[in-house]
Amino acid sequence: MNCILIDDETDCLELLAEMLGKHCPEIELLGQYNTPQEGIKAIRTLRPDLVFLDVEMPEINGFGVLEACKNLPFQVVFTTAFNEYAVKAFKYSAIGYLLKPIDREDLLDAVNRVQLMQPATHHEQQRELLFDLLQSIKPKQEKIALPTARSIVFLKISEIVYCEADSNCTKIYLRNHEKETVVTRRLTDLEKILSDASFYRLHNSYMINLKLVEKYIKGDDPKVMMSNGKNVPVSRHKKDALLSLLSKM
Repeated sequence: MNCILIDDETDCLELLAEMLGKHCPEIELLGQYNTPQEGIKAIRTLRPDLVFLDVEMPEINGFGVLEACKNLPFQVVFTTAFNEYAVKAFKYSAIGYLLKPIDREDLLDAVNRVQLMQPATHHEQQRELLFDLLQSIKPKQEKIALPTARSIVFLKISEIVYCEADSNCTKIYLRNHEKETVVTRRLTDLEKILSDASFYRLHNSYMINLKLVEKYIKGDDPKVMMSNGKNVPVSRHKKDALLSLLSKM
């Protein structure tokens, strides 16, 4: 049996690769990828038997990777730092998972379960059950706590219009607020936190609330107009993905 690893955290990739080499020599490692886009391409070209797949990644999470490769036969073991509600969903849907930090015995057990299963067909029903369970039991997060230079602010997620990178800080623009809130967290950190809340990073320096887009402005330098009247630039290589996401809102 062969496999690939997909995780945006390089340390996690290297640790899992080392553990597989040491404890699971019967599993051939075809490659390891730290972006979901590279992972999708690898699944399509290498056709692995098994994919160890991180759940929370920027731009495209683990479920998005599965959706992009839903017609290809492979088995999946999720690697996740998710809490109790998600673990329950994994158990009910009988899809393999490993909690981070990954334990040796848990890894051996997951690999053994995969090897005992029938050769991968599509597992579509199994995966759909997982998605449904996650949606039904996932607690809805309404506020986010973020540090500023002098305090911790509690912001309603639905009120965030867009975020702008500012060195090691991030400017957050809220509905009905003239002045931005500057938090001492990088935009990359916020991207991970808000990836499941209809936010999309459409530019190196900007992340928007897709629900608060008023207009897409075409041209050589495309932009989106947000609900507060501000125009946010769109990277050319993000344009198609953005339009696809907006069409589903």
